[in-house]
Amino acid sequence: MLLRAGLSGAGVLLAACTLDSVDQALPAVTVPPAEVVQPPPLPTATPEVPPNSPIAAPAAADVPRAAAATIHFEAWGPRVLLEAFAEIQREFQAKAPWVTVQTRLDNALTSDGLRSRLRLGEGPDVTRIAPEDVFDFTAAGFLHGLGAWVEADAELRREAPGAADARTGAGGERSVVSLGAAHQCVLYNTEHFESAGVSAPTSWQRTWTLPEFEEAARQLVVASSQRIERFGLTAIPAYARPVLAEGGDQGFLNAEQRASALATPERQARLERLASWQTTLAVELPITHRFVAPFSGGLSSMHIDRTDVGRWIRADVPWAVAPLPGWYGRQALTEAEELCVAVPARSPEPDAAWTFARSLLDAPAQRALVRTNLLTPMRLETLEDPAYLDPNQRPFDRTPLIEAIGQTMRSPAHPGAKAWHARTGDPIAVVRQGDEEAAAYLARTDKLITRQLRLRDWSAAADRPGYRQPLPYGNRLLAELEARGL
Repeated sequence: MLLRAGLSGAGVLLAACTLDSVDQALPAVTVPPAEVVQPPPLPTATPEVPPNSPIAAPAAADVPRAAAATIHFEAWGPRVLLEAFAEIQREFQAKAPWVTVQTRLDNALTSDGLRSRLRLGEGPDVTRIAPEDVFDFTAAGFLHGLGAWVEADAELRREAPGAADARTGAGGERSVVSLGAAHQCVLYNTEHFESAGVSAPTSWQRTWTLPEFEEAARQLVVASSQRIERFGLTAIPAYARPVLAEGGDQGFLNAEQRASALATPERQARLERLASWQTTLAVELPITHRFVAPFSGGLSSMHIDRTDVGRWIRADVPWAVAPLPGWYGRQALTEAEELCVAVPARSPEPDAAWTFARSLLDAPAQRALVRTNLLTPMRLETLEDPAYLDPNQRPFDRTPLIEAIGQTMRSPAHPGAKAWHARTGDPIAVVRQGDEEAAAYLARTDKLITRQLRLRDWSAAADRPGYRQPLPYGNRLLAELEARGL
């Protein structure tokens, strides 16, 4: 009965979060655009704003502060997030009536659909971008560079210094700003911990060592008559990302950046150890994708996930949050799922679009976003705001979430980044459940990522900054003929 209830609850969660189903097939090769799309030059830079100065309406209706403009904003997400965006849009409209914002807040929006529209020169003026798509969208020339706007905005760099740096490119390019992030952490049932005599760390600087974490999981397992009634742990498959991220000295690529370097002995050993939690040690209840129901239903005592799932945990479950276990000593990395927004390159109103996008990092908008209980804000002062530290919201102690900002792994920024994201997501469950050898899986992943790097002719020695793609062959041939005067 409990499991059936958990399965039912999971359906609600999956619908709300628009999660992908497991796909064991390799994703198709990402083909470069038919032509290199160069974003238009940046318009006039946003002037530097004094701290905490609200946007003021013009003194008279016939003396506008700026030219009137209409922009379109699109976003998807759980209903509570879309409601927050609607509230923010209404408040912005009251303060800046010279900018009309038309919104489409719709969970039917997809990255593939947005990619197609932007390739055709259509689409919104401000849009949400999935973090794993930032590289491809920027490489295709779909997004405005935000560097000039950010550098001209001293208040933004002081109050939300991580907002423009969450998804920078290999050459330091800034094409999105992050409004906040949900970090991977350990969610745990405090009653289970108390009954087993287990205590949880509260700081990322002194978290569980790996053996300590495994021992805690063992203590939380409850077995009766040869049957396990409660596991110590459930974990999303993507927990492998921060574990693999620090499992090598040379990063994600080789020294020349021409080949993927994921298949190292250290990473193989880590993935095999993760698999042992579900097979040999029997401390982890396997789940193939984001699935909070076993934890919410009491079938496990700990759940590794991003903390935005907290909204879908039953109100009578006394849960708290702790840092991930450390694989090196007592420090650990986490992964952030950022809420990113961008200004598409072909927006006819880029100044007005940036004005609205920038307002999403102002204090009132940040408070509206954190009240959704889905993310940790990027604006520093909001971390101490009652809207974020509401004692009626779980988790009660948000210290691990605030500290997680400084422990976030560096996401890959290269043409194989989307393949890395796909292969270290749900499909990696086949390794953790013992259905495929870790060495073979990592080798196939390297092959896929390397294919993407070679398709883009990516290397450390290439004379191009960060995202810029090589010209397609036809354009290269024409350029060579022109250079030779033919």
